[in-house]
Amino acid sequence: MIPSMHPIRAFFLFATLFSTLAARTLHAQDAAGCKDHPLLTRYPGAVLLWCEEQNHVEYAIARGPVTGYKQIDAWTEVRGKRTRLYYSVKGTFSIRDLYLNYQAALKRAGANILADGQEDKSTSPKVGSRTFLGVHYGRNEVPPSSGIRLLQGSATSGGSFYLAGTLNDKGTTVHLIIAGSQYTSEEKVLFVDIIEEVGVDTDKVKVNAEWMKLQIEQYGKVAINEILFDTDKATIQAASLPVVAEIAELLTMMPELKVYVVGHTDMTGSLEHNLDLSKRRAAEVVRVLTVDHRIAAERMDAHGVGPLSPVGSNKSEAGRQLNRRVELVAR
Repeated sequence: MIPSMHPIRAFFLFATLFSTLAARTLHAQDAAGCKDHPLLTRYPGAVLLWCEEQNHVEYAIARGPVTGYKQIDAWTEVRGKRTRLYYSVKGTFSIRDLYLNYQAALKRAGANILADGQEDKSTSPKVGSRTFLGVHYGRNEVPPSSGIRLLQGSATSGGSFYLAGTLNDKGTTVHLIIAGSQYTSEEKVLFVDIIEEVGVDTDKVKVNAEWMKLQIEQYGKVAINEILFDTDKATIQAASLPVVAEIAELLTMMPELKVYVVGHTDMTGSLEHNLDLSKRRAAEVVRVLTVDHRIAAERMDAHGVGPLSPVGSNKSEAGRQLNRRVELVAR
């Protein structure tokens, strides 16, 4: 290992060296807009079929075996910027080859291993089985439209695996969850989740028009937590006005786009109060976009749903922060 090299980048160097030639020919088949995460080199010959990137996501890392029907007792809950990558790898190698490759990579990095297992029997309760993966991804759902086949294909041969490790990248805690399974005798699929613990109140994750455009194109909506209002009021704080300017840039970039601007709150206070507050906040976003940025008012329709569509637990401050948001929904 080169002494001055950051450990995360160093531990994937061995994979980079023998994957370069394959990558030159196969990367052209990757899904549009998808690319590898800078911390993780793909397995040689892998094709990236689907990807997703979202800020401020709560994620549950399974750390123990299945203990009952759709139940795992040991979990580590984290929150941050989540990158999801889904690969197809064709060849006659075994699923164990994939597993051992990534296991060695995490160990060389000095990662703190939270869970590690490879199982050939799909119904086994052990870490790494398809049954285990079903419970893990039951809590960390994947959009049905993604086409991910991690739990499909041959259920009796080839096996599956699961690895979860934690690393430190220049002061940021990063969790890597890597799962793979055999889809056919000549195709394995690999699903990677990378969660970087970047807080809502930091500026490490930038909300910009390009990112919003990608979210709109992939999901038909984008959730924005960075528009902050004065407590219990519909007044946008001055520090959040640059985020509203990015929304204006988005609407300028996509001149045909019309949106519902939807306000969300946490569950503090009465339902009636929060429904009214969320609608007034959405209307204020529309007003600023119309008056300050000259976006046509007919392209935006303000609504408020209060606490009725949470994305986090209202029992914690972190969850309440996630629930206080503005969403743009394509019309």
